[in-house]
Amino acid sequence: MVALCLVVGASVLFWASRDYGVIAPEWDGQVRGIAYSPSHIFNKRDSEEISPEQIDRDMAQLARITGHVRTYTVAKGMDKVPEIAARYGLTVSLGIWIGPDLDLNEKEIETGIAVARANRRVIDRVFVGNESILFGVVTPDQLNAYISRVRAALPARIKITTAEPWSTWLLTPEIGKNVDIVSVHLLPYWEGANVHTSLDFLQRAYGDVQQEFPDKPIIIGEAGWPSEGPTKHGAEASLANEAYFMRGFVQLAMEKGYDYYLMEAYDQPWKAGNEGPVGAYWGLFDAEGNAKFTFTGMLRSFPEWRTYALVAAILTLVLGLLILGRMPRVRQPGYLVMGGLVALVSTGLLAVIDATTLEYIDQGDLLMIFAMAPLVLLACAVILTEGVELAASLWRVERRTMLCAIPEKSPRVSVHVPCFNEPPAMVIDTLDHLARLDYDDFEVIVLDNNTADEAIWKPVEAHCALLGERFRFFHLEGLKGFKAGALNEALARTDPKALYVAVIDSDYQVEPHWLRRTLPLFAAPDTALVQGPQDYRDAHASLFKAMAYEEYRGFFHIGMIERNEHNAIIQHGTMTIVRKSALEEVGGWSTWCITEDTELGLKLFEAGYSAAYIPQSMGSGLIPDTLEAFQSQRYRWVYGAMQIMKRHAGAMFLGRTQLSWAQRYQFLSGWLPWISDALGLFVTFLALGWTAAMWAAPEHVYPPMPALSAAALALFLAKTLKTFLLYPPKVRSGLKGATMACVAGLALTHSVAKAVIAGLFTSGKPFLRTPKCENPALLSQALRVVWQETTLLVACVLAVVSVVAVHGVEGPDALLWMVMLGVQSVPYLATVVTACLSAVSNASRARTTGTPTPMMPQEAKLREAA
Repeated sequence: MVALCLVVGASVLFWASRDYGVIAPEWDGQVRGIAYSPSHIFNKRDSEEISPEQIDRDMAQLARITGHVRTYTVAKGMDKVPEIAARYGLTVSLGIWIGPDLDLNEKEIETGIAVARANRRVIDRVFVGNESILFGVVTPDQLNAYISRVRAALPARIKITTAEPWSTWLLTPEIGKNVDIVSVHLLPYWEGANVHTSLDFLQRAYGDVQQEFPDKPIIIGEAGWPSEGPTKHGAEASLANEAYFMRGFVQLAMEKGYDYYLMEAYDQPWKAGNEGPVGAYWGLFDAEGNAKFTFTGMLRSFPEWRTYALVAAILTLVLGLLILGRMPRVRQPGYLVMGGLVALVSTGLLAVIDATTLEYIDQGDLLMIFAMAPLVLLACAVILTEGVELAASLWRVERRTMLCAIPEKSPRVSVHVPCFNEPPAMVIDTLDHLARLDYDDFEVIVLDNNTADEAIWKPVEAHCALLGERFRFFHLEGLKGFKAGALNEALARTDPKALYVAVIDSDYQVEPHWLRRTLPLFAAPDTALVQGPQDYRDAHASLFKAMAYEEYRGFFHIGMIERNEHNAIIQHGTMTIVRKSALEEVGGWSTWCITEDTELGLKLFEAGYSAAYIPQSMGSGLIPDTLEAFQSQRYRWVYGAMQIMKRHAGAMFLGRTQLSWAQRYQFLSGWLPWISDALGLFVTFLALGWTAAMWAAPEHVYPPMPALSAAALALFLAKTLKTFLLYPPKVRSGLKGATMACVAGLALTHSVAKAVIAGLFTSGKPFLRTPKCENPALLSQALRVVWQETTLLVACVLAVVSVVAVHGVEGPDALLWMVMLGVQSVPYLATVVTACLSAVSNASRARTTGTPTPMMPQEAKLREAA
């Protein structure tokens, strides 16, 4: 409870820290002028006619704060502005829109001239074009010709100008040839200026233009700051900053005698399509006409902080009570770490919500939010589940006690060794180690299914005969059900006197004490399963195998130990012993599942049985020789897990069995990281598609909200940090081992993602045998296997380059998006690196030892067995 109170308080303080007072000059008079486009939240500039009634409402409102408005066009009903503005005593600076369509330009000029002539008492200026040179819609000569035509058509009292940013006036001063006054746009946000130094920048820019045009009056056609949007270098878009800039600028303009138009009257949601999200938020009023801030009084940077702090406190408290109350008892550091993660997740969720509550969110951002929402929620779930395992592994107080008693008489055990197309020399070594078991009453059933080549299975049959009557060999043709089918056949041939069935893979060499060490754990009558860890004897054969070995060890030295505390271990198809009666009660091995071992363990738990795990190596097998075999093995494990999740969904989610909540949690939390890999693949494709759109249409598509990118980064960091925090104390392989495991694990990410997707949407994948004693792959072969990962790696790198080229690193949005793309590429880079290491290290070993694998060549072993 102390830890929870601390993190709740820290969460509240975080939101409180975002709010601070902002001191700015006060202004209680009218402003000199305001740039005007109509209010209306559904305003679409290219398709919607502006009604006189709407203009009238706007003029009535604006007349209370200014006597001067500037327009941008006379199309779509905007030609009525001067007539309506006159009712409220407003002066109008009329805008004539100049675009790339020359015919429309002609129509605008003709209408503009007519409107100006008809309202000459109301109109003081005419703007011919707005940033037409900046966006390259016309040439300076074309613009000058338009300006000359308007100048010639109107009386001298009406001044003619065009509006461009200060830098455009300096770069193309020839556009000032025919204007009466120079209208300059001064928008420090677009220059990346900090709001606190923005007015200094504005004065310098104004002075530069004044020096360039010493004989012409200078007016500021637009001056403003956005209330929402991405940060651009040092320029942060926020309501407090908009208010600070506007109030400071009005005071400065009064002191300096500037003639100006504030940018702008109303928020314009349609501009988000042209200028990005920030384009919608430059108004003094929102799109519905509500004032966004006042020109007097203290400004607050985040006045809503109390609401967010309250929600964060409640969410942190509820999640904390739910998680900390149900997690294992741990020491105080464990509760503090877990409480901190709960607060972090709660704050992160609220930050995502805060970032996505844009008043005029556009369709692109909405699409990205819906697409990324599952990843955000899954990232939160994975971070919390990984945190629970981290805290329990490092700071657990209580351990599960298991009844253990040496039986008075050794019960009979039937050891099953299923084989399919396995190197006979390897199987013979396995059988020789079984023959040396320090146990009185056991039999060994070797069942070879569907191996067509007699040269492979005949030597094993002959060796079984040499080992004596304990060893029985069966070769079956046309057997269905893969490994499960073979194990069911072995079960049918098991000695009726056997009480337990043990299973090992054909490459495993067991220690003599294996059975004596494990059978006492069956003392409790409800114990149906005792599992030993998978271990490997060829980890030092190559760098690739050392990496794979470290990746395996994490699960058996961390995950399985923690699962054992909750009676929720994962059964494996080797080094496992099952009570025969329980095995028969649940229907034996399921042939529909390609991970029949894990599925059997779950069935036993559903039937109310318990299991025990011994974290002690009592046998060792062979690590896959190539990355392709390593990936294929993991693909099978993940695909089978998805089969199990679908078939046992009722037991998992609806509680139709004797599974405890802890058991359900352990199985589901174990599958979550795999599912997150699948979602990560989806996010990669989504990110690449979005980046391609950013490159193709940079003026319309911008980097997504930083909060969405942060979710993907948080998920990656959580999984990586857990590895580096747990490996040194639990696996005892140090940071080197953690790094090797991390790289090897990342190299499996794409295979895991494909297996999840295939497992969720298909059900008939065949059993994938993990080959042993294979020749190592050449570098070209290894790279050919990972062509998908290589393609995605190149695509991610090109995506980062394109973001730099088009958007640069001008703000955290673009920078975070590039980091996210880089993080998404890490698993693909790890796969390519691992593929190269597997080929190079195996080839190096082959040159050094003259043999491709830790065993003798298969032909020599065949001759030896014969």
